[in-house]
Amino acid sequence: MSKANKEIDAEIRRRFSRQPVLLKAVLDTGHYEFECVAYDLSLKGIRVKLDLPLETRCEVWLMIKDCPHMPAHVVWARDGYIGLEFTLPPSQVAEILGSIGANLPKI
Repeated sequence: MSKANKEIDAEIRRRFSRQPVLLKAVLDTGHYEFECVAYDLSLKGIRVKLDLPLETRCEVWLMIKDCPHMPAHVVWARDGYIGLEFTLPPSQVAEILGSIGANLPKI
């Protein structure tokens, strides 16, 4: 990815303000489920603590509390954390997250 594309990508991600959270979650890779802890939630994605390096672009499903599974893909992995980007539109993510999503900044 070129430097210009990286800067554009970073700007898009910054448009969705992150909110610090500390939530138990389950990450489903399709073959295995892993318990993890979720941090830094936004309507675009989330950072989770997972001592397993998943491949970038790996498709996963994230379950937070009693919310339905949310499709996402891995955008980065380092130092025991992974960054996930939700594949649903932000409005659907907010709806799925219910009361958790209601407190997240829209942009």
